Amino acid sequence: MSYPNTPQPKIGYLCTYVPEEIIHAAGFLPVRIMPNTTPPTRAEAHLQSYTCCFARGCLDLALTGKLNDWAGVVFTHTCDTMQGLADIWRAAFPTLFVDTVVAPVVLNTPHARAYLIAELRRFTTALEQHFGVRVTDDALRASIRLYNARRRALADFYAHRHERTAVQWFNFMNKVLTSPPEEIRDWRLEIPQSPISNLQSPISLVLLGATIDEPTLPQILDDLGARIVADDFCNGARYFDTLVAEDGDPIEAIAARELARAACPCKHRALNDRIERVLRLVKENRADGVIFYHKKFCDPHAWDYPPLAAALDRENIPHLLLEVEQVAPMGQTRVRVEAFLEMLTT
Repeated sequence: MSYPNTPQPKIGYLCTYVPEEIIHAAGFLPVRIMPNTTPPTRAEAHLQSYTCCFARGCLDLALTGKLNDWAGVVFTHTCDTMQGLADIWRAAFPTLFVDTVVAPVVLNTPHARAYLIAELRRFTTALEQHFGVRVTDDALRASIRLYNARRRALADFYAHRHERTAVQWFNFMNKVLTSPPEEIRDWRLEIPQSPISNLQSPISLVLLGATIDEPTLPQILDDLGARIVADDFCNGARYFDTLVAEDGDPIEAIAARELARAACPCKHRALNDRIERVLRLVKENRADGVIFYHKKFCDPHAWDYPPLAAALDRENIPHLLLEVEQVAPMGQTRVRVEAFLEMLTT
């Protein structure tokens, strides 16, 4: 993965619950860290082999020197692995700015909003004190408008995703999340419509998971003539599904978005919140089936799977679970996906 060369110093993040607007308003470029797609060589000295490949791949990227010119890294406490990774990062890079935004796990309690606002203000102060900068309300509002514009553009592009291949869509999303937000209008023009057979495919799928960082599964779906009609990924629709209010107190507005947006398995709103969301994605998009694309040893998504699978079974919705390490094995994954698609057409 190559990252943009920009005059803005970069601050990396690993989770979309990180408040990009605050980082940007402080004068930095927030960049999503994408893990190495090759087996880690140095991270294994810090993390057990049964730790999720996303954590090991991102740490390996830093330990091999590919993030040496970055100003810092911001984590969120989404799982124990990420919390431990933040501590390892601090120890491995003692001069780097490393912070963890600890957002509430339960999003709809009476105290969640006040707590998150206080945590975002603490994070803003930490940035100001470490780098000697000042984050003003005007700068925050400007950043909010900029990132809202990017989210609107992504939502519009997503509405026309049937005109592009799955590979084009996820490559585009990964490029957006690693580059300056101002550039999205130029990138949209670079992606041509794709006159391929699967644009009118009778097989439609919903994809669920944390992230898709490499194109193996999208390429297989394109090759086999399947169409992704909806997804629930951090680097997919979940990233841009909610905007930040552009009036009022900007920190409070950022907090309100974090509490209102579609929750990942690391967060909780109601017992059946995730189940209802997944069933709604399937039914509203008239999908034929669901593919779970999980990173091996990702605890939150592993815990999320049993109730979701049971709910899909109750609704007679076919589903397939794929667990992968850094890169999905092309041959094995293709065989399993092809068998699943054949089942959907019989």
